[in-house]
Amino acid sequence: MFEAIKLRMYFAKIQAELKAQYNDQAFVNRVCQLPNIMEQLDEIRTKAYYKGQKIAPFLNVCFVLGEAMESDLLTLEDRAICAGLLAQRLEKASSDPHFRLRHIMIFGDLENKVSDWAAKNA
Repeated sequence: MFEAIKLRMYFAKIQAELKAQYNDQAFVNRVCQLPNIMEQLDEIRTKAYYKGQKIAPFLNVCFVLGEAMESDLLTLEDRAICAGLLAQRLEKASSDPHFRLRHIMIFGDLENKVSDWAAKNA
């Protein structure tokens, strides 16, 4: 039972982080509660190298946006919002080269996703 409470708190932090960037609770729910994303976040919560760090919610929302913008379960409009929000986060990460380099594998993959998405949906 304690694990279930911890998992709910973890999801709430991620949703709060995204809502701080985009103030639309319905959008946040649609994106964060996709079944495949929730499954993967449960695994990330326990196995990510950055778990427990202050930056974890930022990185987790980057992951959520990257997955959501490729999901067929969302409308094209929602996916476009995800791509835009992710691009903003990647720009913020690029403003701190040390931070970006520390998490280059994550950001490199996400930059490719945004680039591919933009090319397909231009």
